[in-house]
Amino acid sequence: MFVLISTLISIAILAGIYHLAAKREKQHARKYQLLTLLRDVVQLLRRHRAVTHYSIQCHQNHEKEIEHIHSELSNKLHLLVETSRFENKPMYRVLQIKIDKLMEQWEDNSIARNQMEHGRLIRHSLFLMDEVTIAWLAIAQRDELNDEYHMNWQTVMDSLETLTQLRISIQDMEDRGGPERMRNYGAVMIRKLNQLSVISPLSLASPTSARSIQALNEYISGEVDTLTMEELYDITSDLSLTVFNTYDHILSDIIEILYQPLPRLSLA
Repeated sequence: MFVLISTLISIAILAGIYHLAAKREKQHARKYQLLTLLRDVVQLLRRHRAVTHYSIQCHQNHEKEIEHIHSELSNKLHLLVETSRFENKPMYRVLQIKIDKLMEQWEDNSIARNQMEHGRLIRHSLFLMDEVTIAWLAIAQRDELNDEYHMNWQTVMDSLETLTQLRISIQDMEDRGGPERMRNYGAVMIRKLNQLSVISPLSLASPTSARSIQALNEYISGEVDTLTMEELYDITSDLSLTVFNTYDHILSDIIEILYQPLPRLSLA
């Protein structure tokens, strides 16, 4: 009788352990998929921003590519809503609605507004990625990773805020004092990039990043007297990619520790 009771208790314990392990694996898999989808959404928004920018600026016809990006975004957003837990679905639906609205109205925007609207949605997506990551770290009870992630996240967000100010100043370049404001924000941006280089040196060592940083430095120092608005937008686009790549490096390191490596981005 004692042996039977002991066996039943052991089976119950093993069943409980298996149930908890299966539940945890399901949680990990859901969060992993959410982050993967959100990364793709950010990349697609970046592509859409670039293509629509040139469509507005140069009156180029990129209709087929824009339609393809819109289709891809719709698919990713649908999967986000389907993958999320019931209580979290509304916040992903909000993102879906905002992106659908942009897809419909981008042709009515000015160049500056098109840049700003895309930037706002990219930051929105990054904040959702942050929420998923924080929740994952809380479940894993990895306080040391959480502290490191929080510090790095703040550095990334400060950099994005400075980049936003830099982008806004481009449209005021022809105003009195516009070039000076541009140089001031450019100098702040360089300082933020130096902070990011401590977190992810490789992200800032890429040829594209190095070239844009050099061009901005030359403009700030006066080695280059003027840059066209288009050249400035190209520089900020490259720097935006640098900031995102830095955050992606931070995220990838953490998720690999918690679960498994994130898939290679294929939508750049």
